[in-house]
Amino acid sequence: MEKAGRVVVWLATALLGLLVGVASALEVGGALERDREYRASPVCTSAPVTASACVWEQSFSVRDSDTNTDERGKAPAATLLLPSGKPWEVSFRNTGPVLSQMRPGDAVVGLVWRGGIVEVRDADGRRQQTAYGPSEWPADRLGGALAFISFGLIALVGSVWMIVKSGDRRHERAAAMVRWHGVALGVTALLTLWAQANNGWPLWAIGAIWGPIVLVLLATMVVSAIAALRSTVEGGGPAGGLSARRDPAPPPPPPAGEGQAAPVGGGLPREYRMSRRRRNGLIAVLVAKTAVLVLVVWSEDIPPLWFQVGLSVLTPLIVLAFIVRMPRCGTLVDSTGIHIRGITHTRRVAWEDVQEIRAEPLRGSDGGLTPRVLVYVYLTGGGRKVLQYLDDKGYDVDREVAVLDVARAARRGRSGGAADVPDVPVA
Repeated sequence: MEKAGRVVVWLATALLGLLVGVASALEVGGALERDREYRASPVCTSAPVTASACVWEQSFSVRDSDTNTDERGKAPAATLLLPSGKPWEVSFRNTGPVLSQMRPGDAVVGLVWRGGIVEVRDADGRRQQTAYGPSEWPADRLGGALAFISFGLIALVGSVWMIVKSGDRRHERAAAMVRWHGVALGVTALLTLWAQANNGWPLWAIGAIWGPIVLVLLATMVVSAIAALRSTVEGGGPAGGLSARRDPAPPPPPPAGEGQAAPVGGGLPREYRMSRRRRNGLIAVLVAKTAVLVLVVWSEDIPPLWFQVGLSVLTPLIVLAFIVRMPRCGTLVDSTGIHIRGITHTRRVAWEDVQEIRAEPLRGSDGGLTPRVLVYVYLTGGGRKVLQYLDDKGYDVDREVAVLDVARAARRGRSGGAADVPDVPVA
């Protein structure tokens, strides 16, 4: 019942986003036409008495201004006075760069078009569009169309996929990957629109910034969905081995008594990986922080240009490589030893080099995002290595250490050229 409700919410949200995006896209044409008309308007030969399609520069003085930053839902506004003393109320989309510097009595110039003030210019030459100004409309509508259509379309695909393949956990995971990538596309589109509006960049900057981000997110979506389809269901193990998750695995075999044969295999091979929920959460945080970093670098005008371009290109590529490589990371224990797979390489420890396997608390951990207990392998030559993802977040640490100790004792105890016996997984 809970799953059905979640699917309905996703489907309704995706359809609503798609409708809003289509409505915004239909308005883009009208907004562009209004912007072109404004830019082509001639200068008025005299002060217009009625609303006119020509542009007239009118001198004003500031009576008062209010950024309204403390009042939610209220637009920034100012009251300008004509030379005759008649007040003219003007609202703005944002507070800068002119409105935030306005003081009572300041002289400003307003551009009047079709009976409204479309732009205000102060004594220092700074310009700011008003809420009536047409120049920012196309960007607003286009940004809304990009954000909501991208989210709605991708989330709709994921929701329909979830409905069609309901009951297949691999397909459900893949559909979830698609849906959440739709959210990421929508959020990055909104952030791109925010950066473009606050920096006064041309309209094409939206596509120039957001286009590469779309390619990266679509690539990660495809990779994540394929990985989910190729994965095994929860509780089953990876191909060629037995999962060591808490529930399915029975307790380890008891240590051999004196005069008895050492138990062969010790329940090997065993593989330890980060849970999908933790991995997806980490990836989501990483992608969000990367997007914010790139947008800050461009919006804050951090020099030089090569640094901005280089960071904007390399950072998403590094994150993409991390996302692709992360699912293979983990610790594999088999008859040859311990294999610790990292992002860039695999460290191998032979059984004869293992002195001890020990679980130790992680200092400073509160058990939130980080585990409380880690497992280390101590080497005969000195030093230690952490067994990646064998921690109390996903496994019964004491039981797993006992299993690995049995395997270590069995292999280190073989001598006199005794033939190696294949591992026997725990049934």
